[in-house]
Amino acid sequence: MISRSLRQALNRVLAFTGHELLPRERDGIATSFTTEGVFRRISARSTAVGTVLDVGAAAGRWTRKALAHFPEAQYLLIEPLEERRASLETLCASHDNLRMVFAVAGDRVGTVAFDVSSDLDGSGVYGGRGAAGREVPMTTLDAEVERLQLPAPYFIKLDTHGFELPILAGAQKTLAKTSVLLVEAYNFQLTEDSVRFPELCGHLEAHGFRCADLADPMLRPDGVLWQMDLVFLPSDSECFAESRFATISRPQAQAVPV
Repeated sequence: MISRSLRQALNRVLAFTGHELLPRERDGIATSFTTEGVFRRISARSTAVGTVLDVGAAAGRWTRKALAHFPEAQYLLIEPLEERRASLETLCASHDNLRMVFAVAGDRVGTVAFDVSSDLDGSGVYGGRGAAGREVPMTTLDAEVERLQLPAPYFIKLDTHGFELPILAGAQKTLAKTSVLLVEAYNFQLTEDSVRFPELCGHLEAHGFRCADLADPMLRPDGVLWQMDLVFLPSDSECFAESRFATISRPQAQAVPV
C-alpha cells in the first residue's frame, strides 16, 4: 500500500502527464476528493458533454486530465496570460478538438485590467491594475460559444480567483445548456465584488444548479479552509431526486483509457 504522502509526491510529478494515482475504489466508485476522482464520478453517471470550456486554463494541466475522460468532446481553453501561450499551443497542436482564446472571460466583450502575480498562478481581475498589471482582452462564454459554434451540453470549469459572477453573467445562454459546472471556490472574499463559497452555492442554486461534489480542498498555513473545487449539476438531475442516503444505489464506474 502506498502511503498518502508518497502518493501526493508522485502525483505532483504525474500531474505534468495528466495522470494521477488514486486510492482503491469503494463499492465500484471513486471515493478520493481529487480532480481525477471527480472526473470518474461524472463519467460513472454517463453525463453528456459536447464541449469542455476550461476558463483559466493556465498551462493546460486540467484539460490534459479531462481529455482522458471526455476524449470526444470539443475543448475551448480560455487564458489571459501570454506567458502560458507556448504550453497551450503545444497542447492544442497535439489534439484536433482543442482550441484556445487568450482573454479574460467576463460579462462583456472589451478589455479589463488584469493583475499578474510573480508565480502567475495567483493572477486575476482584482479591481485595479497593480505594478505588474496589464490591460488584456475580455470576452464572454456566450460570445465564444456562438462564434465557434461549440456543441452542447457544456462542461464549464472556472479557475478565476473571485471573478466568477461576471463570468456567469456573461454565460446565461451557455448555462442553460450546461451539464456540469466546476468552480474553484473560496472560503474568503478575495475582492470587494467576489463571493465566498456559501454565497456562490446560493447564487447558482437560484440559477438552476446544485452542488454535487468537491475536490482538492486546501488549507491555509494556519489550518483554516482556504479553497476547494465545487462541482455543480442541474437542479433537476436525477441524483437530487432522493434525499435519503442508505437506499441509493451507486453508479457503476466505467473504465477510463490511459
